[in-house]
Amino acid sequence: MCNLTRDIVSNENPPELPRQTQPAFASGSAFPKSISTNTPTQPQSDRSTLGYPEGQSKCFGLTIKQSSQMSPFFYKDLKVPIIMYRCFTFLDQETGYDKVGIFRLSSVKSEINKLEEMFNIQGDVDLIHLDPKPSLHAVTTLFKRWLRSGERILNDEDCKQLSSLIKLSDVPIKIREFNSVLKALPSENYQILKCLFIYLDKVLQYREQNKNSIESLAMLFSANVTNDPTGQHVPILTELLVNREAYFLS
Repeated sequence: MCNLTRDIVSNENPPELPRQTQPAFASGSAFPKSISTNTPTQPQSDRSTLGYPEGQSKCFGLTIKQSSQMSPFFYKDLKVPIIMYRCFTFLDQETGYDKVGIFRLSSVKSEINKLEEMFNIQGDVDLIHLDPKPSLHAVTTLFKRWLRSGERILNDEDCKQLSSLIKLSDVPIKIREFNSVLKALPSENYQILKCLFIYLDKVLQYREQNKNSIESLAMLFSANVTNDPTGQHVPILTELLVNREAYFLS
């Protein structure tokens, strides 16, 4: 497993690589204070009724429960936080799943920081209609940064249980026991996790084009989905990706 780190951009404090193929926001450039909502495909968030914590960020660093309860959005019939919905619908619009380096490459740090600031201030940012349009890699890096900003989808106790099941040699029994742990997660956590793996399944369907693999995605998301700065939970993510049909797609 240690050989993977030579091929994969680290997801814990990832380097911010310059974006060559798409224009980056110039230093000091201003984002619009209001977002165009021309022909939206989903209802816009009513910020007056979302109940954001007073004097607190409206996006990053919230609990999973807060993020989910304040969202009016569904992705693939799953209730997900606003930023997850906005990032994934943007990726769908840009057919991001087949782009080389999706989730592995980053973008200009100032661009990502500005997007984070907008979500923290406004709560909801329609990325599809944002002018100028953000780069695809800025949006994927923003999403990973959000995953790491608060409590993890799988906490230490969840990972302890799942790690103990990795050693099971009987695959049907392992899948059954893994599913028991997953279904015992809080509803908000499970829906976010399922939504993520539905999208990663699409990424893996286009692995020849985007140059990703189960191993690279497991390494990338281990530090985002779990509290895993050392890579010890990579086998959990690998198992979830290998048998994603049984866990999330069936």
